[in-house]
Amino acid sequence: LVTISPEGKITDMNEALVNITGMTRKKLTGTDFFDYFTEPQKAREVYQEVFAKGSVADSPLTLRHKNGKLTDVLFNGSVYKDDRGNVLGVVVVARDITDQKRISTELTEAIVFAELATGFAEEAKIKAESATLIAESATQRAENAVKAKQQFLSNMSHEIRTPMNAIIGFTKVLLKTDLSTKQNEYLSAIKMSGDALIVLI
Repeated sequence: LVTISPEGKITDMNEALVNITGMTRKKLTGTDFFDYFTEPQKAREVYQEVFAKGSVADSPLTLRHKNGKLTDVLFNGSVYKDDRGNVLGVVVVARDITDQKRISTELTEAIVFAELATGFAEEAKIKAESATLIAESATQRAENAVKAKQQFLSNMSHEIRTPMNAIIGFTKVLLKTDLSTKQNEYLSAIKMSGDALIVLI
């Protein structure tokens, strides 16, 4: 969770951004938000899209930790304004999908292996001596594919909690403000996170 000025400078963030970049809050504040992505220009284009449309949802980007570790995220952003409707900046929620992508890749590979194994098993019908061994191999690969699918679904269940954490974070931001018309802007951001959760479910 991070807020960014119209010029693209970081104005505030939560602890998750600190952890994912390896930078302190002090060092992050005032720096160019786009510098922390593997494709700064693509990140800048998504940011500009937020201003053009008012919000963006689920744009895939990759964040880089200072030690080089990469984290795949889905970028969700929405503009926020003052009482007169002037744009003050953008609120961003970036959801970590690294594990989701890894599990999805593993599942795809397992399915390919299972299909190959099935093909081997069919050929093995002609080769009586090797038929049993290949069939067992096909079964094992098919079981691995099922396990990979189960692991993928388990990880997806875990990922559902991430947008909920964003909703909680926005609520905390709202509670720290005076009850004013700004609440509408924060509530819009909360709704965006809720929508992301519904899509994920």
